[in-house]
Amino acid sequence: MNRLAGKFLSKLSWAIEGPVWFFWKSLLKSDRPAVPPFTIGITTFMDRFETCLKPLLAKISVLFPESQVLVVANGHFMANKQRRYLTDLGEFCSKYSNVRTVTFTDPRGLSFLWNTIIRNADFPAVLILNDDLRVRRRFRTFIKRTGITEQPVSTINRSWSHFMISRQVVSTAGWFDESFPEIGGEDDDYIDRLAMHGIRPADLRTSTIARTSKRRNRLPKINSYGRDMSEESGGYSTLNAEYLFSKWETSDEYFEGSVEVTGRKIRFWKLRS
Repeated sequence: MNRLAGKFLSKLSWAIEGPVWFFWKSLLKSDRPAVPPFTIGITTFMDRFETCLKPLLAKISVLFPESQVLVVANGHFMANKQRRYLTDLGEFCSKYSNVRTVTFTDPRGLSFLWNTIIRNADFPAVLILNDDLRVRRRFRTFIKRTGITEQPVSTINRSWSHFMISRQVVSTAGWFDESFPEIGGEDDDYIDRLAMHGIRPADLRTSTIARTSKRRNRLPKINSYGRDMSEESGGYSTLNAEYLFSKWETSDEYFEGSVEVTGRKIRFWKLRS
């Protein structure tokens, strides 16, 4: 019963957020908590322009007017539709003075897109977001209260759908591996490499950011690479899964030369020779 009540209250609070945000924004509140400027990077693609990116960007750009917002749009195998989409995307993003777009015609891997955000960031702290997210107006308070911009690397709610990373960490652990050709496994790879350097990402919890409630908004049947998602390993990319395990030896038990990675399904990892 408590679980059902919690779900009901969560849905109710998100439903209330809409009209509250409308009035809050219309009043142009000036008493929002001060936060150090940082870069916000949003990875997106054609199929989620209307349902996901538009509402997220409209809110993020207002919540953080002092921050740089980078929208990195992946390419798509449907070239003609992609060209029309990029035109519409550019027109929409031009409404916001703090938003800049980086776009691609051909699909690239998520690691490449994350690196593109970090390379183009104006600030050393970079918040990277999926496009299938919703935020509350109190998300700004969460950023201020937790000091997440001062963390070397931190996930939010134990998910790499939204994480903060610093240039300091990238200079130590390196860039995300662009040999991952599509989507999936790049976070496992990076966590393993962080563990090799003795770095464990912090994790901060909040109810002010969450995935969108409609699953259909997040998982198109055919992805940007022209692949049926239901047939891909782990629901993301067979190619990425194969590359991950060609790069790493893994086990649930310690073996010579392996490093323990806490909080993952597979506990011990070692780079193959």
